Amino acid sequence: MRSTIGYLIFIAVLGALAYIRWQADSQSFVGSLFAAFLSAFLVFFVEVQRRPKISIVQEKTACVLQDGRKFLRVVVANRAIRWPLKLIMDRRPASEVRAWITFLTESNDPVFGPEREMIGRWSNTPEPARPMMIAQNPGGAAQMTFLFDLSVTRDAIDIGSGANEMLDIVMRRPDEAGCRGWHNRGMIQNPNPEDRFELAADRYHAQVRVDVSRRSFNALFRIVCDVGIEDFRLEPL
Repeated sequence: MRSTIGYLIFIAVLGALAYIRWQADSQSFVGSLFAAFLSAFLVFFVEVQRRPKISIVQEKTACVLQDGRKFLRVVVANRAIRWPLKLIMDRRPASEVRAWITFLTESNDPVFGPEREMIGRWSNTPEPARPMMIAQNPGGAAQMTFLFDLSVTRDAIDIGSGANEMLDIVMRRPDEAGCRGWHNRGMIQNPNPEDRFELAADRYHAQVRVDVSRRSFNALFRIVCDVGIEDFRLEPL
């Protein structure tokens, strides 16, 4: 909606300036002022259009792994510039994009306290686990194990113009009635209390905030977790 209004304002201003320029003598002060103002306006308009523009929508089909775990995710996209401007320029990539999720009740009260946010995990980044071969006993055969290591993954990513990335929200196991917020720091077997985002069977709101270039983009979703895992889902609000 804002983009459409911007286009309409741009066209209206160009029309008004063109009329003034037509009425004014090219050597007059008004003509010079017109050229200066038009140049400044065009630079401002182009810069605004080229800034990253983020959209956040639910994934159409939830991700279900072979072990039955079901992940609810959202699609974070850096929208491409619309026609006809896309013929002459492109939107800038969104750099160092970070996300946070706040879990709320149906009445929009914080589930885990007013200041607790879950750091968003980008689905296509590596899991924070480093494989290692360790012998359980001296002289015994080495076995594969995994060491929790946040350095192998990252919380910030880049999203190119017209590209998108998946952001994890919650995960549910087939043998559980509730779900849990899915993030890098909560993947270890016994995470710290502040890294636990366990949700009992119920309905919740997930406030998703995506930060890029000192701007924030927000979206609100309902987590439906009081049903069977087949109907476990996200709903836009």
